[in-house]
Amino acid sequence: MSMGLTEERKMAAELLAWHLSAGVDAALDDVPHNRFLEAANDAGAAKETTKRAVSQPAQGGSSSRPRDTVSSIALVTPSPADDWIKEARARAAAAHSLDELRATLATFEGCPLSRTAKSCILANIASEKSILVIGDAPEADDDRSGEAFSGRPGVLLDAMMKAIGLQRDTLVLTTAIPWRPPGNRAATMQELDVCAPFLHRQIELVKPSFILALGALPAQLLAGRTESMLKLRGQWIDVESGGQSVKMMITLPPAYLLRQPLQKRFAWRDLKAFRAVVGG
Repeated sequence: MSMGLTEERKMAAELLAWHLSAGVDAALDDVPHNRFLEAANDAGAAKETTKRAVSQPAQGGSSSRPRDTVSSIALVTPSPADDWIKEARARAAAAHSLDELRATLATFEGCPLSRTAKSCILANIASEKSILVIGDAPEADDDRSGEAFSGRPGVLLDAMMKAIGLQRDTLVLTTAIPWRPPGNRAATMQELDVCAPFLHRQIELVKPSFILALGALPAQLLAGRTESMLKLRGQWIDVESGGQSVKMMITLPPAYLLRQPLQKRFAWRDLKAFRAVVGG
């Protein structure tokens, strides 16, 4: 028995070490959770829901009560998400600077990602007529440092920009969503809808002359484009912001290029085309 238990512990330790080396840093449940509903339902709302379910008359025996409870919950499920999206838009519009936007995000509870991420990633500076570089979701290094494009992807970004005559300290850097999803999972549609107003507001505050989107997520949030990253790369998209139109080029993100180095040739083509327009 003891030998078997020792072997099981050894296998568990090896499995844990493998997960850590693969970058897994958050445990997820086997079943999905509606975090929007959890955030919106405080103790008073839960008590009111229970009161309504209990007060409804039973129809046809004991099986009617569970059906009433499920029905009442189903009726309120869509509402909190819509309310949080409206509040996100209101908060974003009320922020008149990046500092105010950062402060309002610190108290915003409408996105479950804010409860698992360590840092909130926003544009580093507000510099008009600059080039705004927007990445996909923050990476683990970004979450640890609190800055966009940190770690190895940041080093590669610096090399990419230097190759077309641009320096990191002259760029405005941000990510499409401000918080890193746990375990690098994809953000849900509800999470993206809540985060979108904050990205739009960053563009309105920065007032860039051009946008370089590193990944497909910025194109989805800013222009509603849902094609894959490889189909979108190399394209120019007009982004409407603050009553003005800003041209945005889409190319491959540094983190992806580190995993797929053969794709660097496509990114290089895109960057040369971007530089030709920006330089003009």
